Amino acid sequence: MKKNIFIFAALIVSLWSCQKDLDLYSGRDFIYFNPSAGLDSTYFSFAYVDVNKEVDSLYIMVRTGGEVKDYDRQVKVKVAETNATVDVDYKALADSYTIPAGNTFGAILVELLRPEILKKEERYIILELEENNDFTLSYPTKVTSSNDEGYSAIRYRIYFSEIMTPPLKWSIPEFGEFSVKKLDFMCTEMNMTRDMFNDPEYMLASRQQYVGAKMVQILDEYSANGNPIYEDDNVTLMKMGDKYYK
Repeated sequence: MKKNIFIFAALIVSLWSCQKDLDLYSGRDFIYFNPSAGLDSTYFSFAYVDVNKEVDSLYIMVRTGGEVKDYDRQVKVKVAETNATVDVDYKALADSYTIPAGNTFGAILVELLRPEILKKEERYIILELEENNDFTLSYPTKVTSSNDEGYSAIRYRIYFSEIMTPPLKWSIPEFGEFSVKKLDFMCTEMNMTRDMFNDPEYMLASRQQYVGAKMVQILDEYSANGNPIYEDDNVTLMKMGDKYYK
């Protein structure tokens, strides 16, 4: 008898669980930012992007709930909040974005621009999905992940800047104190790129030593030719690690 009661109770729980899932997917098709990733924001930096690249693209994934359709559907999204200026810090969003026929996911293209101010200040954009003829917003606006952190399925935050911190393999003994001007000067003179200084397989200790010693020679040559290289303050001479000047 107890066994039958247990089976009956388990069946009720199972049916209730299934009903919860059905409730979520009942009614009109809906759209949401992918909650399975457990994220509702992206941090982007131009710091290690090619200095000649003035615009970069982010693709923010969205998913659909409900039925798969055999025709294209449109997703509406707006900028709900921002401290950025359109056509200065980012390009205007499209009127809509397409979920291709037979698909349950798509992407929102956000094109970020690279004004000089990003080297000093961070910008942010908060995207918000909107209802339209194809989709409703029946997915919960707040979702709890497996680690109990709350995040949004309707809003997505993008933070971006070009504020640079020392790269992973910046060696103070070899290169001295970090500055963006010094890094870019080294890249130009040594035919390197910024991201090489973040690559531990490339920027080995032996290469750090070679680059440091070579840059000392290069800087000395500029000074000897009457063209000393200064830091941004135009007062402090650019130099490598202190060990080269003892």
